[in-house]
Amino acid sequence: MRSAIRRWFAVIRTTALEMSSEPLALMLTLGAVVTVSVTSSLHFHQFGEPSRMSRDAGLSAMLVFGIFYAVFCTIKVFRREIESGTLQMALSHPISRQGFFFSKVMGAMLSYLVFAATVFAVTITTVIGSEVGALIALRKGDIPLVWSTCIWLDAAVVLIPLVMGALLDRFAHCRFTTSATWTAVVSAGAALIIAAFTARSFCAAEFPELDFGILDTAKRLVPAAVTLVLPMPVFVLAAAAFSVRFKDNAAAALSGLVALAALPMLSNYYLSDALAKRGTVPWTHVAVAAAATVPFLVAFALTGYLFFRDRDVG
Repeated sequence: MRSAIRRWFAVIRTTALEMSSEPLALMLTLGAVVTVSVTSSLHFHQFGEPSRMSRDAGLSAMLVFGIFYAVFCTIKVFRREIESGTLQMALSHPISRQGFFFSKVMGAMLSYLVFAATVFAVTITTVIGSEVGALIALRKGDIPLVWSTCIWLDAAVVLIPLVMGALLDRFAHCRFTTSATWTAVVSAGAALIIAAFTARSFCAAEFPELDFGILDTAKRLVPAAVTLVLPMPVFVLAAAAFSVRFKDNAAAALSGLVALAALPMLSNYYLSDALAKRGTVPWTHVAVAAAATVPFLVAFALTGYLFFRDRDVG
């Protein structure tokens, strides 16, 4: 049993690394970061609260870019496994087909979670910048702006991974996309930490009469971000199931149809309006939303299992 668990974990780890090495994964990650940074930096009205544009841009990027990440990166990983012949080699080891399939699905989902955490960290960074910028603008009487410190931090999350990826590719012979993707993850976390401490120090010096609650802001957004993550395993499972049976284009088209069919229901997972005016998303709603995904998870898990069980791998 222990050896089987080790093999499953090896497949999960390998799949997550393979997915992070996809050029598309890097493009979607940096594209989401740029979307959050630019959209929030161009706002000229607070819409009743200073961080609304930043928050909405972050949650929207997590949803839209996340669907593309979950679907197309999963298809690429599964189709490469099949077309390169490594699937036959993998199944020649003492690992069951269902164990191999679901381990790869878990690895793909792990890679998506890293993507979501990166975008969420940048979102919180930009939200902090919006709130501090609004305080500065209020004192100066200017149009509400994003604090320039956070703009530079967001820019660093885009530029540093590209530079590090190029340097490691040139001098350490590391794959550019893998190095850049994981550098983006580290950079996003570092940017959030720097923004939090710098904003607290800045506000303590410039606005001592105010209690700038950075941690409270982050806590309010966590349930909404978790809710957005809940439907993504459905898309990962659907993409994996279709990749086993169909070619790239057909698998992408069928997965796209699943995403389109799910759009009316995704309003129950995209809860930006619930956060307006310092609102929050109750964890009971998160639990109900999680329960609502279970039938779809079971359906696509069963579909993937049947497709993979009947596939001829040579």
